[in-house]
Amino acid sequence: MAAVTGASAGAIALVGCGDDDGDNGNGTPAAGETPGGGGQPKQGGTLNGTVSLVLGKDPHKASTFLTHALASYSYSRLYRFKTVIGELPQPEWYTVEPELATNVEMPDATTYIFTLHDGAKFHNLPPVMGRNVTAEDVLYSFDRYRAISPNRANLDMVQSVEPSADGKQVTFKLNEPFGLFLNRIASYQDLWIMPREFVEESETASEDRMLGSGPFIFEELRPGEVMRWRRNPDYFETDERGNKLPYLDGIDLAIITDQNQVLSQFAAGNLHTISVPPQLIDQVRSENPDAIIDTSPRNILSFVYFEPATYTEDKPPFNDVRVRRAISHAIDRDALLRRVSDEGGFWASMPINAGFGETWYLDPQSDDFGENAQYFEFNPDRARELLAEANATNLTVPMHFSSTTYNTIVPYYPIVKDGLAALFDQAGIGIREVPEEYGQYIATTFAGQFDGMAFGLESVFSDIAAYYTNMFYPGDAGGGRNHSSIDDPELVSRIQDMLRLQDLEELRQANFELQRYLAEQMYYVPVVTPVEFGARVPQVKGLLNTSGPTTYGLGTESVRTAWLDV
Repeated sequence: MAAVTGASAGAIALVGCGDDDGDNGNGTPAAGETPGGGGQPKQGGTLNGTVSLVLGKDPHKASTFLTHALASYSYSRLYRFKTVIGELPQPEWYTVEPELATNVEMPDATTYIFTLHDGAKFHNLPPVMGRNVTAEDVLYSFDRYRAISPNRANLDMVQSVEPSADGKQVTFKLNEPFGLFLNRIASYQDLWIMPREFVEESETASEDRMLGSGPFIFEELRPGEVMRWRRNPDYFETDERGNKLPYLDGIDLAIITDQNQVLSQFAAGNLHTISVPPQLIDQVRSENPDAIIDTSPRNILSFVYFEPATYTEDKPPFNDVRVRRAISHAIDRDALLRRVSDEGGFWASMPINAGFGETWYLDPQSDDFGENAQYFEFNPDRARELLAEANATNLTVPMHFSSTTYNTIVPYYPIVKDGLAALFDQAGIGIREVPEEYGQYIATTFAGQFDGMAFGLESVFSDIAAYYTNMFYPGDAGGGRNHSSIDDPELVSRIQDMLRLQDLEELRQANFELQRYLAEQMYYVPVVTPVEFGARVPQVKGLLNTSGPTTYGLGTESVRTAWLDV
């Protein structure tokens, strides 16, 4: 992971990745080894990172990854994604392990019984004062999430949640089998466990501060300056020697919006870790010769999408698959990656890109993709032929995009956008650029209210099901990010059949078949996944999952075992 798992690329830069090794597969070092391979871990010190934007503190209310990432220092989930000190092998990306739960039992395909950790306590602050986390807290959090979360459709498969009488177990019953349920429970977007008495203390309590069972206790937010946490002395996890985690005394995130200031603060030694825009990586290497530079593919899908009337009203020109394929043939994906940096990257598939890892991503350049790989070929002549066949020559259309926020959070976005416009022009596709402030873009274009086409980024989901259901189901059936109102009942049926599978290898292969099918249809046109960069000082040790996957459960999936060798 680069700069907090490579996850934030300028939005949150807290922990870099490195060359640490030595683990026993559960985020703690193997016997006889030390965290990070750099000596005995030291207690104390404050880790200094950055955040560019703070958009709330309540993870149940939030749709943005920014809020979930920050909340992860204070709150916990039943399960999280697997963590190891150092580099997590790609086949193990997006596999799960217990967090608040110690284990799960499955007496049948629709029943999950979670046993809670005996030592898990909420922070020792009023009004909870360090009481144990119970099954009733899980039920309360689920009901609240189901009532107010913009992501609540992600857990629509849950029929009921039942706490045991002794409060030590909680049973989830599903409406039907859902093979990726534990991944969904581990999602950073969904079921954070919050105590009722804190949330209901006042109407603004959950936005004024954070209070959970996570490794760090929220201390303060000074808008425009800093966001701070201190160590939770009663955190329930320990290292393999029995030492209490976390090792750090605190986390300080400086709120910095200007990337040049971020780089200068890092060079001055005021920051331990930063995200690095690809166009500035050579500068960072030159100015910080001792810094560790980390690279990783980030799990953000970049794609071109089309006005909803394309599918709802059969409106030309994009209702014709030949025009959509022409758009894809006009894209020189290798050239776009070179524009971003010399480090390159990967071609995106739809809707799964390389940042998801080899278990779920089917590379369009591989032999395994089959004959439908042809639809990714850069061939402007073929694009012109297809446009002529579809009576769409001299095509000129609006292209909507976000002119703010994305440019900071995902620095390659404007570089790729500019490259796309030039490539479309070469293929005889005229573009009228429509820049939109981020808030406007999200409320209109991203929400499916636009004409022409758009270039966008898709949220980082933590299981493939969330991509398929959000982007291809009808809006009233879980398609919260079906930006183009795509209507393909056969596709929806195939997705449903895939998600009922309990055998993960069968599910994986069904997912690959869907990626091949979607390449043929080009309902959305996938673009690229550039490699992204983070930099950290060598004194940061004991990092988890230094190469991936991209999730935003940063508190326990990046920094739980971090320490400073100073």
